[in-house]
Amino acid sequence: MELLSPIYLVGLFLACAFVPLLLLVAFIQYIKKKQASHSVTPLTSDLLRPPGFSLQQRLDDIQWDLMECLSIIPLLMTAGPMLLLLQTLAKGRYPSLVEGLLMAGILLLFVGYYVRKAVRLVKTRTALRLGHACERAVGQELEQLIRPLDRPYRVFHDIPFEGFNVDHLVVNPNGVFVVETKGRSKPLNKGNKQFKVRIEGDALHFPHRIEREPLQQTRRNVQAVRKWLCEATGFEVPVAGVLVLPGWFLERKQRMADPYVMNATELARQLPTLHAGVLELGQVQAIAHQVAQRVRDVDRERADRVVSRPVGSH
Repeated sequence: MELLSPIYLVGLFLACAFVPLLLLVAFIQYIKKKQASHSVTPLTSDLLRPPGFSLQQRLDDIQWDLMECLSIIPLLMTAGPMLLLLQTLAKGRYPSLVEGLLMAGILLLFVGYYVRKAVRLVKTRTALRLGHACERAVGQELEQLIRPLDRPYRVFHDIPFEGFNVDHLVVNPNGVFVVETKGRSKPLNKGNKQFKVRIEGDALHFPHRIEREPLQQTRRNVQAVRKWLCEATGFEVPVAGVLVLPGWFLERKQRMADPYVMNATELARQLPTLHAGVLELGQVQAIAHQVAQRVRDVDRERADRVVSRPVGSH
C-alpha cells in the first residue's frame, strides 16, 4: 500500500490531532512533578473552612465532570464518521445500510448518555451555586456576632479598584491598614526546606531570588486607598500597609514600617499594636460604610452564578 494512500493520510491526521495533546499532558505532569520535588507550600498548618466550603468542593468536582462531558461529546461525534471512513478505505467499499445504522445507533447511545449527564450536572451546579451563595450570606451575617456595629474594628476582603484588588482592609482606631498577602513556595535543597527571607535594602531576599515588587505594590495600594477614602469621607484618613508572607521566617536586617512586613502567625498579635494615626468611632464607622458599599457588589439576583468565579492569583 502506498505511503500516501487515504488510510495513511487518515492515520497521519489522527496523529497530528492527538499526539500534540498527549505530549502537552505529559509535559504538564512533568512540570508539576519537578516543581513538587524542588519546592513546598509555605503554609505550616491547615486552614479553617470558610462558609460554603463543602459546597465549593462539590462545585469544583462538578466543573471537572462537566468539562469531561463537553470534551467527550465532540470526540465521539468525530470518531464515528472517522471509523466509517477507515472501514471504507480498508475494505474498498462503502459500509452497508445495516453497518451504518448500527454505528449511528451506538454513537447516539454514547452521545445521548453524555448529553444527559451534562444536563444533569448543569442543573445540579445551578442548585449548588445558589446554596453556596446563601451559606456565604449567612456566614457574613454571623460575623456581626464577633464584630458588632458599635465595635471600632472592621475587616474587609478583596476590595476592587481600577485594575487591581486589595487583599484585605482593616479599619480600627489606630488607622486603616492595607494588608497584602504574597504566597511564595519554599525551595528544597537536598530535601531540606529553606524557609528564611531576609529584609534588607528595601527588598525581600528569598533563598533563590530577590523581590522588590511586593513592597512597591503594597505602597501603591496604600496610596490608592488613602486617596479614595479621603475623597469619599471628606477627612484625612491615616493609611498604612502590611505585607504578609505566610509560612516564612523573617530575618529583619532593618525595621520595615513602610510597609510593615510579617508572617501570618504574627498578624493577629502585631496588627493591634500598629499605629497609622488616630480615628474616632464616628470616623471608623464612616470609613467602614464607604468600604462596605464598595465590596457589596455581588448582585443578589446573580449570586448563584458569580460566587464561585475564580479570582486572579498573586
